[in-house]
Amino acid sequence: MLACCASSPSDETPTGALKMFLDAMERSAHDSEALREAYYLVDQRAQARLRERAQLATALGAARDFEPWEMLAQARFRLRFHPADSGGMRERVHGRRAVVIVTGRESQERAEVPLVKEGKRWRVVLEIPVVQRARETPSMP
Repeated sequence: MLACCASSPSDETPTGALKMFLDAMERSAHDSEALREAYYLVDQRAQARLRERAQLATALGAARDFEPWEMLAQARFRLRFHPADSGGMRERVHGRRAVVIVTGRESQERAEVPLVKEGKRWRVVLEIPVVQRARETPSMP
């Protein structure tokens, strides 16, 4: 009797990187290392913005230092829909950029997730706004 195993996803493909990211985010509610895994699966620009947010959170008088991956929404992450079992993820690759088209079981369940190739690995592009620091108000004489 032959047993067939599905290979584990790899960040060497856009679809694999997205699957790894989604898995890590779903596990983050009960796995303390999952957010760190997810952090390393996002693009360098998003990582830099998350580092800025962690530094700001630490500077605001927190009783501890924050890590960049702690700025991801742990335990608040929920998929709007689950990809369909068959053909739920398709990718379009254009050089070092890609889009993974995710479709669900219902016709209206569709999302396009951008990825970028950094080195030999694909990373999920997260749009994280720049932190707007409060402007200092001039002191009154």
